[in-house]
Amino acid sequence: MRIVHVSDIHFGAWTRDWSALLDKRVAGILNFFVRRRSRLHYEYLHRAICRIRLLQPDWVVVTGDLTSIGSAEEFREITLLLKPLVELAHAKIIYVPGNHDAYVRNPACADALQQAFNLLNQGRWDLAQLPQVLEDHGLRFFVVNECQPTAIWSSSGKLMAESQRMLKEWWQEPRHDGEKRILVGHFPIRNVDGQPLEWRRRLHGAKPLLEALESNRIDLSLCGHDHEPFVRHEAGGAMEICAGSLTVWGRINVIDY
Repeated sequence: MRIVHVSDIHFGAWTRDWSALLDKRVAGILNFFVRRRSRLHYEYLHRAICRIRLLQPDWVVVTGDLTSIGSAEEFREITLLLKPLVELAHAKIIYVPGNHDAYVRNPACADALQQAFNLLNQGRWDLAQLPQVLEDHGLRFFVVNECQPTAIWSSSGKLMAESQRMLKEWWQEPRHDGEKRILVGHFPIRNVDGQPLEWRRRLHGAKPLLEALESNRIDLSLCGHDHEPFVRHEAGGAMEICAGSLTVWGRINVIDY
């Protein structure tokens, strides 16, 4: 079983929605065009898609931040760019939103996120139905949504109490022989040094995830958010893999079981 993992494409575009001037998007647009755009290389996305075709994965996992401000224009363009992945006959996609995808409460932005979520997950779920468990030949994916709109100064996430409860129940179930358990979310549980991310950038409510990783109730956490890729090993053998930003570093992760 082969998994390819990518994250944080951060496609950016001007929006025609005048209401963006009245919410967090205006700061996001300025940040993108003044600072972020010069660091992003969208040609890396094309190269990655070509490479993924050659790798012939069973699963492509995308851990959020497809967009910069979660606008309808950005979602429309990035889903067109990702269409070759959706059409891969031998691969299935798991996509979870990042904090930039769930940027504001604007109804048009929320609808664009929902459409992209449905398209990339091939109609498997609606966003509101997460968390979900997905099983495939000895792998169990635990797919979570950690992102809701936040204040202008915050890029944090939150794992809701009901999601925590459901995950704990699932992780208490006995494993099948040889079963591998993989958490799919946007936020790292810890940074590369094993420390919490700073308050305004961390996942709040992550304690059950950390406990599960430390106790080997899950084997692997796949995430993004931190733009520099890293792999962190727990003492018991579990791992956390942050894909980093594909369009900054031009890297993809390949996991073979």
